[in-house]
Amino acid sequence: MEDNKVKVRIYGQEYTISGERDEETIIEIADYVDDKMREISRFFSSNIPGSLAVLASINIADELFSIREETARIKEEKEQLEKEAENYLKMWDEAKKSFIQYKEGASKASEDMKELEEKCRKLQERCSEFESSYFDVQMENIRLKDQLEKLKENN
Repeated sequence: MEDNKVKVRIYGQEYTISGERDEETIIEIADYVDDKMREISRFFSSNIPGSLAVLASINIADELFSIREETARIKEEKEQLEKEAENYLKMWDEAKKSFIQYKEGASKASEDMKELEEKCRKLQERCSEFESSYFDVQMENIRLKDQLEKLKENN
Protein backbone atom coordinates (compact mmCIF):
# COMPACT_ATOMS: atom_id res chain seq x y z
CA MET A 1 0.00 0.00 0.00
CA GLU A 2 1.21 3.49 -0.74
CA ASP A 3 2.30 5.83 2.05
CA ASN A 4 0.28 9.02 2.46
CA LYS A 5 2.09 12.18 3.51
CA VAL A 6 0.00 14.58 5.54
CA LYS A 7 0.96 17.89 7.17
CA VAL A 8 -0.45 18.19 10.68
CA ARG A 9 -0.12 20.59 13.58
CA ILE A 10 0.56 19.20 17.06
CA TYR A 11 0.88 21.60 19.98
CA GLY A 12 1.70 24.50 17.70
CA GLN A 13 4.34 22.75 15.61
CA GLU A 14 3.87 21.51 12.09
CA TYR A 15 4.87 17.94 11.21
CA THR A 16 4.73 15.87 8.04
CA ILE A 17 3.46 12.43 8.88
CA SER A 18 3.78 9.55 6.46
CA GLY A 19 1.73 6.40 6.85
CA GLU A 20 -0.43 3.78 5.18
CA ARG A 21 -3.61 5.16 6.67
CA ASP A 22 -5.79 7.57 4.76
CA GLU A 23 -5.33 11.31 5.22
CA GLU A 24 -8.45 11.70 7.36
CA THR A 25 -7.30 9.03 9.82
CA ILE A 26 -3.79 10.48 10.08
CA ILE A 27 -5.26 13.92 10.84
CA GLU A 28 -7.60 12.38 13.43
CA ILE A 29 -4.65 10.65 15.17
CA ALA A 30 -2.60 13.87 15.16
CA ASP A 31 -5.57 15.80 16.60
CA TYR A 32 -5.87 13.20 19.34
CA VAL A 33 -2.18 13.61 20.29
CA ASP A 34 -2.56 17.41 20.18
CA ASP A 35 -5.63 17.22 22.45
CA LYS A 36 -3.75 15.00 24.93
CA MET A 37 -0.79 17.40 25.05
CA ARG A 38 -3.11 20.38 25.59
CA GLU A 39 -5.01 18.49 28.28
CA ILE A 40 -1.80 17.70 30.16
CA SER A 41 -0.48 21.27 29.75
CA ARG A 42 -3.43 22.50 31.84
CA PHE A 43 -2.06 20.62 34.85
CA PHE A 44 1.61 21.60 34.58
CA SER A 45 3.18 25.05 34.86
CA SER A 46 6.13 24.02 32.69
CA ASN A 47 4.95 23.85 29.11
CA ILE A 48 8.08 22.31 27.63
CA PRO A 49 6.84 20.53 24.49
CA GLY A 50 9.21 17.58 24.94
CA SER A 51 8.01 16.91 28.49
CA LEU A 52 4.37 17.32 27.46
CA ALA A 53 4.94 14.95 24.54
CA VAL A 54 6.42 12.33 26.88
CA LEU A 55 3.55 12.71 29.36
CA ALA A 56 1.01 12.60 26.54
CA SER A 57 2.73 9.47 25.17
CA ILE A 58 2.58 7.85 28.61
CA ASN A 59 -1.14 8.68 28.91
CA ILE A 60 -1.83 7.37 25.41
CA ALA A 61 0.22 4.23 26.15
CA ASP A 62 -1.75 3.78 29.39
CA GLU A 63 -4.98 3.99 27.35
CA LEU A 64 -3.51 1.48 24.89
CA PHE A 65 -2.62 -0.95 27.69
CA SER A 66 -6.06 -0.56 29.25
CA ILE A 67 -7.67 -1.26 25.88
CA ARG A 68 -5.40 -4.29 25.40
CA GLU A 69 -6.37 -5.62 28.83
CA GLU A 70 -10.05 -5.03 28.07
CA THR A 71 -9.61 -6.67 24.66
CA ALA A 72 -7.92 -9.70 26.28
CA ARG A 73 -10.73 -9.89 28.87
CA ILE A 74 -13.36 -9.65 26.14
CA LYS A 75 -11.52 -12.28 24.10
CA GLU A 76 -11.47 -14.65 27.08
CA GLU A 77 -15.13 -13.92 27.72
CA LYS A 78 -15.90 -14.57 24.05
CA GLU A 79 -14.03 -17.89 24.16
CA GLN A 80 -15.91 -18.87 27.32
CA LEU A 81 -19.22 -17.91 25.73
CA GLU A 82 -18.33 -19.91 22.62
CA LYS A 83 -17.57 -22.95 24.81
CA GLU A 84 -20.84 -22.48 26.65
CA ALA A 85 -22.71 -22.05 23.36
CA GLU A 86 -21.09 -25.23 22.06
CA ASN A 87 -22.11 -27.02 25.26
CA TYR A 88 -25.67 -25.71 24.96
CA LEU A 89 -25.79 -26.82 21.32
CA LYS A 90 -24.70 -30.31 22.37
CA MET A 91 -27.36 -30.29 25.08
CA TRP A 92 -29.91 -29.10 22.51
CA ASP A 93 -28.93 -31.93 20.15
CA GLU A 94 -29.22 -34.44 22.99
CA ALA A 95 -32.60 -33.00 23.95
CA LYS A 96 -33.77 -33.28 20.33
CA LYS A 97 -32.56 -36.89 20.18
CA SER A 98 -34.29 -37.64 23.49
CA PHE A 99 -37.46 -36.00 22.22
CA ILE A 100 -37.34 -38.03 19.00
CA GLN A 101 -36.82 -41.21 21.05
CA TYR A 102 -39.67 -40.21 23.34
CA LYS A 103 -41.87 -39.45 20.35
CA GLU A 104 -41.01 -42.81 18.74
CA GLY A 105 -41.60 -44.53 22.10
CA ALA A 106 -44.93 -42.76 22.50
CA SER A 107 -45.91 -43.73 18.97
CA LYS A 108 -44.95 -47.37 19.63
CA ALA A 109 -46.81 -47.27 22.95
CA SER A 110 -49.86 -45.87 21.16
CA GLU A 111 -49.72 -48.68 18.61
CA ASP A 112 -49.24 -51.24 21.38
CA MET A 113 -52.19 -49.70 23.24
CA LYS A 114 -54.38 -50.03 20.14
CA GLU A 115 -53.36 -53.67 19.78
CA LEU A 116 -54.08 -54.31 23.47
CA GLU A 117 -57.43 -52.55 23.20
CA GLU A 118 -58.30 -54.74 20.22
CA LYS A 119 -57.26 -57.88 22.13
CA CYS A 120 -59.28 -56.70 25.11
CA ARG A 121 -62.32 -56.10 22.90
CA LYS A 122 -62.00 -59.61 21.44
CA LEU A 123 -61.64 -61.09 24.93
CA GLN A 124 -64.73 -59.18 26.07
CA GLU A 125 -66.61 -60.59 23.09
CA ARG A 126 -65.46 -64.09 24.00
CA CYS A 127 -66.45 -63.49 27.62
CA SER A 128 -69.90 -62.43 26.45
CA GLU A 129 -70.10 -65.57 24.33
CA PHE A 130 -69.04 -67.71 27.33
CA GLU A 131 -71.58 -65.96 29.56
CA SER A 132 -74.25 -66.58 26.99
CA SER A 133 -73.17 -70.22 26.64
CA TYR A 134 -73.04 -70.58 30.44
CA PHE A 135 -76.56 -69.15 30.67
CA ASP A 136 -77.72 -71.56 27.97
CA VAL A 137 -76.09 -74.48 29.85
CA GLN A 138 -77.79 -73.41 33.10
CA MET A 139 -81.13 -73.18 31.33
CA GLU A 140 -80.57 -76.63 29.82
CA ASN A 141 -79.59 -77.90 33.27
CA ILE A 142 -82.80 -76.50 34.76
CA ARG A 143 -84.86 -78.05 31.94
CA LEU A 144 -83.16 -81.41 32.43
CA LYS A 145 -83.76 -81.26 36.18
CA ASP A 146 -87.40 -80.56 35.52
CA GLN A 147 -87.58 -83.53 33.17
CA LEU A 148 -85.80 -85.69 35.71
CA GLU A 149 -88.29 -84.66 38.39
CA LYS A 150 -91.17 -85.44 36.10
CA LEU A 151 -89.70 -88.84 35.29
CA LYS A 152 -89.24 -89.56 38.95
CA GLU A 153 -92.80 -88.63 39.63
CA ASN A 154 -94.04 -90.79 36.81
CA ASN A 155 -92.06 -93.78 38.01
